[in-house]
Amino acid sequence: MNEVRHGEERKAVLSLADVDEKEVLDIGAGPLAIMAVQDYDCFVTSIDLDTDKLAEFEGLAADAGVAEKISFEVADASDLPYCDDAFDIGICFGALHHVPVERREQVISELARVSYERFVIAEFTPEGFAELHGGEAFTPVDLTKLEGLLKGMGDVSVHQVGKMAVYVFEKNR
Repeated sequence: MNEVRHGEERKAVLSLADVDEKEVLDIGAGPLAIMAVQDYDCFVTSIDLDTDKLAEFEGLAADAGVAEKISFEVADASDLPYCDDAFDIGICFGALHHVPVERREQVISELARVSYERFVIAEFTPEGFAELHGGEAFTPVDLTKLEGLLKGMGDVSVHQVGKMAVYVFEKNR
């Protein structure tokens, strides 16, 4: 998969999340945090367990001149160290498949807990997953199960963005 399409997918997710000038939690360090600051004037907390990845994107944020608006933190998405409703919006872009299957529901529960307005989960379709991680040890997210879980929690809309399924869960409008 090329980075340009990933960039377009990230832009679409940020637009669907309606992040303008919001406090955003970004699960899984990556370019989304930088884009959120540059394009939407957000304050972002980007979490990951991979300290090398955090350092890489912290350096890229500094190079882009947006480091002062992004906090890069080591945190476990299945046990977030933040209070309830700490962020306006939570986003998990292409990171859920990196979480062991048995902990994925806890990640979703934590994302819901710390997000005040809405949270967004973007995961690869089977075709997108095969292109990105074919032959690797990751287990794809069961999108049917994910959609059912989210619909059981409340108001969710589903969008197709490239080779990703995007779930926008509304909490407080």
